[in-house]
Amino acid sequence: MRIAIVDLNNFSRYPTLSVGQIAAILRRAGHEVAVISPFAVGVGSYRRVTRPHALGYYESVLRHATAVSGARVVRDLRRKVVAARSPASARAQTATLAEVQNALDRGTDLLLISAYSMYREVCGAIAAEAARCGVPVVVGGPMFGMPEIAAHWLDLPGISGVFAGEAEGHLLDLVDSVTGSGRAVPGLATPDRPELVPAAPLADFDALPFPDYFDFPWDRYPNRIVPMMTGRGCGWGGCTFCSDVQTTSGRTFRSRSFAHVRDEMAWQSRRHRTGIFTFLDLKLNSDLAVWHGLIDEAQSVAPGCEWTASVHVQSNGENGLGPDALKAARRAGLSRITTGLESAAQGVLNAMGRGTNAELLSRFVRHASEAGISVRMTSILGYPGETAEDVLCTARFLAEHRPYIDRVVVNRLAIVGHTPLGRAIRRNPDRYPQIGALVQNLGTGLMDHENETFRSAGHLSAAMRMLREVHRINRKPLKGASLTFEGVM
Repeated sequence: MRIAIVDLNNFSRYPTLSVGQIAAILRRAGHEVAVISPFAVGVGSYRRVTRPHALGYYESVLRHATAVSGARVVRDLRRKVVAARSPASARAQTATLAEVQNALDRGTDLLLISAYSMYREVCGAIAAEAARCGVPVVVGGPMFGMPEIAAHWLDLPGISGVFAGEAEGHLLDLVDSVTGSGRAVPGLATPDRPELVPAAPLADFDALPFPDYFDFPWDRYPNRIVPMMTGRGCGWGGCTFCSDVQTTSGRTFRSRSFAHVRDEMAWQSRRHRTGIFTFLDLKLNSDLAVWHGLIDEAQSVAPGCEWTASVHVQSNGENGLGPDALKAARRAGLSRITTGLESAAQGVLNAMGRGTNAELLSRFVRHASEAGISVRMTSILGYPGETAEDVLCTARFLAEHRPYIDRVVVNRLAIVGHTPLGRAIRRNPDRYPQIGALVQNLGTGLMDHENETFRSAGHLSAAMRMLREVHRINRKPLKGASLTFEGVM
């Protein structure tokens, strides 16, 4: 069967792991597979954090001030500007639509689309064209675990099915169902069978073939970076705001064996002639056997390799992140490490369920930097109950640790309905007086809301001071191997 996979995730630094995994499973079963990558035909992608220009601080203040403005007209205007510049619109995806049409003209039996919620418009255009050619279309993505989002997409004319959950164990049954048999498949909702129960989390990762990245536009990427994942979910899994642990691949923590990870590293390195890897695990130190396995064997598996990872610095139990382990990790090729600061105020960290503290994070960033690892941190503004002093506390932390941190990503609080925070606000709104007008946005998958935290006394000026410290850090030029991962998540 001829199957085309449309990769609307459109990463501009490396292939999409989930699409490579689907392609590998289908090819192993004997299907003829083509991958349509918008990036390969010149479609832009969402920008990641890179070194800002000298006036970038003022740009960040403008973005923040307009996003949290008490004037609805200002926020509405900002949304229109953002939408007009979005690479997700059908207008911006003209080249993608043309490539899909070419695939349909050549002869395709099934279209599979991997997408985030912002791509509904272009998915509708693809589905309409496929329907005219009599080709079924199934779309999947992390947001479809929310029934209301899945139902919204299933309303698109030409959509044959919406899939929620981990598809690998049901992929071949899905193909059989939508191309003829019509049988019920776990995780698949169709116009005739709209009830959706996400497919159960996959257990045996070692039984899967290695992701197949052959079709991706390697000549367009700045570096030949191979994405890998050693496990799904998060060994901590307690952060109240985090939607990742609630979505497709995050439900419960499960790990591959280190032997399987090691074998894939060697195979991908040979196949794509590269030793650069980005590990996409939510927390690479969830399984310490895998973490220490990488530290001990990465260089023997792929000599000269460089890699990047995200970790969680929790205050209880063994992290595998002591100074000696970090020095060994750098010798093993770990060039950049990312962890969540979110806030330096302990009250906010406790409310978030972060399971860490500023003192522990301080030691970690110092030890990582001294080991020669580039440190990247994330931060969240606007958590319910956050005060101006809490924001200033974070600003002071960043100022004190500027020599040890190379990049900081700041996010304003986003509320997803099925997270612990989202459920708590809907269940007991009186406990969260800062949050009002909570409404599900079917277009984004987020809960639209008013957040009075941003308008509390002194919060804006405190945020501006914090953004100043972020700008000073992000203006630092990267050095050595960490330059390879500039602009990578």
